[in-house]
Amino acid sequence: MTRLVRALRGATVISIAWGFAWILVGALIWLVIRVVSPEDIAPGEGPERALPILGLVGLLSGFGFAALLALAERRNRLETLSLSRVALWGLLGSAAIPLLMGTDGSMGWVTGPMGAIFAAASVAIARRAKAHHQTVPRSA
Repeated sequence: MTRLVRALRGATVISIAWGFAWILVGALIWLVIRVVSPEDIAPGEGPERALPILGLVGLLSGFGFAALLALAERRNRLETLSLSRVALWGLLGSAAIPLLMGTDGSMGWVTGPMGAIFAAASVAIARRAKAHHQTVPRSA
């Protein structure tokens, strides 16, 4: 498999995973607000409207992170990546999404930190999966 195909496959997996993760976080936040302070939810602010938007933002954030990671860290192996540097790529890739979506960018203070958390978690999960895969003997 060529390097470009592997990079695109990885970016696609990260983007889809981040899209679902953002939907999950949005659903949890909506549920908490609904229980704690339901009067703060205006008509039309239900999950059927907000969650697809969050999914798109997550998808684009994941792709932004994957692109920055591929460009900036292409010579480094997964095991050698600094989680703080990975978090920085997640922060930058996610903070730019509101601007790219045509908004004023004021939500970058929310999307950026979420991207940093998801980026560090993504790499930590990938490292753990790779380590587990290497220690599990293959069956004949």
